[in-house]
Amino acid sequence: MITGWLSAEDCPDCGGPLLDISTGPKLLTLACPGCGYRITWHATDPDDSTDPGPDSADPEDEETT
Repeated sequence: MITGWLSAEDCPDCGGPLLDISTGPKLLTLACPGCGYRITWHATDPDDSTDPGPDSADPEDEETT
């Protein structure tokens, strides 16, 4: 029996559904039950970003005129 959440993406090999079969919070695994295609990548938390981005103000970067 295959259990998992249905992904919004389709399998690139056969066009079938991709199931989220991840077993932990660090890796995301999607698998196609039809052809066996599987892809895994590191999951990231958008609320836990260490990159302040280009909109953050750094007082040392301010220009004086």
